[in-house]
Amino acid sequence: EFRRVLFRSTEVELGQSTEFAYDLRTVFTSASAPGFDALRIYTGGDAAFLRLEMGTPLRPFEPAAVVQEEDALVIQLPEPMTRRNNAPVRVTFSTRLFEFASTFEGEVFARDSDALPQPILPGDASEAMSTNSLRVLSAESGAIGFVQALQRSTGVLTPNGDGVNDRLTLTYSLFRLPGPVPVQLEVYALDGRRIARVDIGLQDAGLRQFVWDGRDERGQLLPPGLYLFSIALETQASQARVLHSLGIAY
Repeated sequence: EFRRVLFRSTEVELGQSTEFAYDLRTVFTSASAPGFDALRIYTGGDAAFLRLEMGTPLRPFEPAAVVQEEDALVIQLPEPMTRRNNAPVRVTFSTRLFEFASTFEGEVFARDSDALPQPILPGDASEAMSTNSLRVLSAESGAIGFVQALQRSTGVLTPNGDGVNDRLTLTYSLFRLPGPVPVQLEVYALDGRRIARVDIGLQDAGLRQFVWDGRDERGQLLPPGLYLFSIALETQASQARVLHSLGIAY
């Protein structure tokens, strides 16, 4: 068997693109331990590969390939890591975090082998880093609502079938959720009456999108007028409702 260890920064701002350095040092514990030529870092969402460095001192190398999976980055190394060729490795990538705490687990494997991937373990991989944890925490920066950075495709929805603003696209970020929760679009009249509550479905933390055609939960188009709407989450934690204006016209 052999062990890999890494180190990186552990406190970041939620929703902000942050650069992470993922250091890897391999410890071979037997002469027959197999090598590897690829590693997978579970980032939990979209991540951008920035660079690969190897050796002592670290020098830039071009990876054989970089594969963006749904929740991970796969970096194929330009040369296999073996007991005789055991250089330090650093992968730098950027991503955005939307949860209280995230753990960047990882594994290494040989692409041409049927052997199971070996997990990356936390530990002291490099004196250049300030921590030996796989866990990243969100920085405390005051109260942060569950729904942030909501953007709408138009301020006036015109669902008349002419192909112009027939649908409203809402883009927003969900923060600090323990897991998938039910999400709804709530629409209010100006006097405060709720006139529509449309189920969006289960969503968890991250950048999310919903497209609405101007119909209520019964499938009826709302009449022309000026409305207020919000994205509502069914959670046990209290949340402040943030209302946004929207016009509907035909």
